[in-house]
Amino acid sequence: MDPFSPAQEPDEGYSEHPLNPSDSTILRNDASLTAKRSPADIPAWLSAQLPTLSVQQKTRLAMLILNELPTTVIADIVMNELNPRLYINFVERLPTEICLKILGYLDPVSLIYVARCCRGWYELAIDRKLWEKLFYLEGWKAIPSEILGAESRMNDSLVSSQISPQRIQSFEDGHVSKKRAVSDLTPQDDEDYEMVDADAPMGQETALDLYNGVFQPRRMGESSSSAQSNTSVTQHMGNLMMKSPSPMQDSGRSAPQASKGKGKMTAESLEPSLPLIEATAGLPSLPKSALWIYDYRDRRYKISWKYLYTMRRKLERNWDRGRFTNFQLPHPDHLGEGHNECIYSLQYNADYLVSGSRDRTLRIWNMRTRRLIRPPLRGHQGSVLCLQFDSDPEEDLIVSGSSDSDVILWKFSTGEIIQRLRKAHRESVLNVKFDKRILVTCSKDKTIKIFNRVPLRPGDQGYGEGVSPVPVHLRNYGFDDSPLNQLPVKPPYTMIGCLEGHGAAVNAVQICGAEIVSASGDRHIKVWDWPNQICQRTFLGHNKGIACVQYDGRRIVSGSSDNEVKVFDRETGLEVASLRAHSNLVRTVQAGFGDLPYSVEQDQLEAKAVDQAYFKALHSGDLQDAKSNRRKAHNAGSRRPEDITAYGAKLPPGGGGGPYGRIVSGSYDQTIIIWRRDREGVWKSAHTLRQEEGAVAALKRTCGSTSRAPPASSTMASGHSVPAPPASASPALQQTTPNFTHVEHPIIATITPQTTASYTQMIDAYVPQGPGALQVVLSSYPTMLTYHSHIQAAIDRETNAMTRSQLRQVVSTALVRAQIAQNRIRESVQQALSATSTPAETSASQPTNAGPSNASASGLTLAGNGGGPPPSLAIPQTQSQPQAATPQAQVQAQAQQQQQHPHIVQADTSPARVFKLQFDARRIICCSQTSTIVGWDFCNGDPKLEEAAAFFATVE
Repeated sequence: MDPFSPAQEPDEGYSEHPLNPSDSTILRNDASLTAKRSPADIPAWLSAQLPTLSVQQKTRLAMLILNELPTTVIADIVMNELNPRLYINFVERLPTEICLKILGYLDPVSLIYVARCCRGWYELAIDRKLWEKLFYLEGWKAIPSEILGAESRMNDSLVSSQISPQRIQSFEDGHVSKKRAVSDLTPQDDEDYEMVDADAPMGQETALDLYNGVFQPRRMGESSSSAQSNTSVTQHMGNLMMKSPSPMQDSGRSAPQASKGKGKMTAESLEPSLPLIEATAGLPSLPKSALWIYDYRDRRYKISWKYLYTMRRKLERNWDRGRFTNFQLPHPDHLGEGHNECIYSLQYNADYLVSGSRDRTLRIWNMRTRRLIRPPLRGHQGSVLCLQFDSDPEEDLIVSGSSDSDVILWKFSTGEIIQRLRKAHRESVLNVKFDKRILVTCSKDKTIKIFNRVPLRPGDQGYGEGVSPVPVHLRNYGFDDSPLNQLPVKPPYTMIGCLEGHGAAVNAVQICGAEIVSASGDRHIKVWDWPNQICQRTFLGHNKGIACVQYDGRRIVSGSSDNEVKVFDRETGLEVASLRAHSNLVRTVQAGFGDLPYSVEQDQLEAKAVDQAYFKALHSGDLQDAKSNRRKAHNAGSRRPEDITAYGAKLPPGGGGGPYGRIVSGSYDQTIIIWRRDREGVWKSAHTLRQEEGAVAALKRTCGSTSRAPPASSTMASGHSVPAPPASASPALQQTTPNFTHVEHPIIATITPQTTASYTQMIDAYVPQGPGALQVVLSSYPTMLTYHSHIQAAIDRETNAMTRSQLRQVVSTALVRAQIAQNRIRESVQQALSATSTPAETSASQPTNAGPSNASASGLTLAGNGGGPPPSLAIPQTQSQPQAATPQAQVQAQAQQQQQHPHIVQADTSPARVFKLQFDARRIICCSQTSTIVGWDFCNGDPKLEEAAAFFATVE
């Protein structure tokens, strides 16, 4: 019984009675509940009546009961009854396999949030299989053989040479059973303490790096919140949440900050899969790279897929932002290993690159050292126009085609000729492709020929001659063998087919399964069923001859003389994209659409949706001129109804695929274009690369900022420094060289007959002596490069073609070095201009004598003769010629000089048409009209990224 009646309730500031006493009488006054029933009977009666009540009635009844309860009782109900129902930790209740299945539906950002919740969730969120699945769901591909090989080498080396299995086991047991201890510095009466590793050294804490999967030290005394903001966890969250073409949603939220609380997890408690062996006394140092994690179940080191995902994302960011470093083959320190003439074809993998040139040789390069691994392969009597190789020991093959109409098979490991297919075609062999079954060649003679690579028996695919491809086995009961067994076996590299149908030279072929795709100068692309030698479909779309083609089974990508790159739907033959940014023939193209696991079905649904939107706009009258709209060309993937040029394709406009697809094309306009899709799916030119600029950057990166010491010089009476002539110079030439002055940085200069005669005499004397002599004289007298036309004329007079090529290569190298020197001078001039004061500008009108002292006073940095001054600036000058002293006057004079002397060549080399390119996950490499192979590496010099990139496959 209540001690107070409702009328006698105490007037106090606090009461445990309900806050709404007006509602407390509702239940009491409800006659249906209280009439003729004792309080003990009400719960049983309610249990019988509850199933008949609606949700709203049950809610009202629950609130009526709660309003009658004290606040403390309600708090106990919430904590002990409601919270366990609302917040269920499924990790503790469900098997691990089911938990991983649930987490498999999350995107990478959500998984990172999950990992930061608690210890148990972290162990699941870093599961290798989860991140491996996410990796492939982005449309990326890995190289399983490289991963398995690296893991095998790692474990074999550690177990055999560093640590025994017993020691790993003992450490594993100790790691699992490690005790936590409370630091003596932490007050014992404070429940909000941090759990510190008992084995951690005093003076620092251990912080987890979710980004790299390793542990970072943190000093004692640093607040938890500040340390949290400085860890790479936040960096990783920012990286994963960056604006990107990834299909996952970009989160606009900031990374949640972990609050300090009871039992705060430490690095060791968070990372049971990475043994801290290197921190244990007495054990050898094991790999500290975040690339590796330790699997306690298998007791092996394995590659972390989370780390691979992070590095792959970083690599794609470099592609998007155009961050790369350049390199070239041959290595700048070994230019003599390069080709002597232009390079028509190349192919590379992670370890090797093979190139074919007009000098009739093939060269095999080591991709890491950029050096030749063996002498050039010689065997063709004409230019090497095409090649393909496979360095796998099971294949060990190079196939090359030449303008001499021969196809040669080389042994990759030794360079010896395995077989020569003499006169495989009547004219030049323009392309070769092979797989494990067949070798396909195409030629200027308008034909495509097929050769078997393995012995063919009757009934095998491609045997031909009317034999059924399905073997028939009949019991002969001792009589004659089956007619099939009486047919001969075709030895390897027998021509088993000749496809005819093109009206012009067949420039390129591709093999995909049982189909061959060919591109010809007759503007047609054909798809052939090679076992039956039947043309299945002819694609029309280009206005001029087609130079290159690629086929992946769903799309055909081609480049043509109409300066366009087109994408065709294989199934319907419709053009789904036309990319136009080149100004000349598109000579080479490679595409990777990054198909996702569900791309086939998704692309069909998107294509159908685009068609429906088009017809809806057409019927509603939004497309006023439908006929002219259908004739509209150059749709680069737009899905707007007004841009649609064809409907009914199985691919959406642009070709479909994943978010990381790209197309790279090279042209005779000397450019390489990287095409990427924008958010609307339209292909656009993301970056434009130039072979000449890449060569200059590669040489500059190799040479660094160091300058070579100038050669010995003789001093003229006027104080000018003139390089001494080379020792190999003729006496007559040595007598003529002092008649002019070599000025390091001439801004205003006059080309006089005296200096011109001196330089032309040197050119005529040194060019016939060969490449070595020309290289020496160009290093000593870089001003000679201004007479580029006279040098080329002297080279053209040489009778030996190889000597001409070597001489041109020497000149090209000197021009590149001059370009580097010119860039340095421009930077110095810009710095000097910014530092020039008003009095200095006033003194610009006062003429001064040219000399080294004036050049130094103006703030210019003198470049060494080894690098050579830029051709546009290194002009012969007489002793009496005045020179501007201030930087501003020098710049003005330079512009005036370029107007007065347009015949002076710049540092750029001759036009370099791009002949062939290839790209993979991290690089683009191209060959061109020059004798130098240039590459762009999007790892951008990051050693961690280079380490992980070895496991990345090309986006296809």
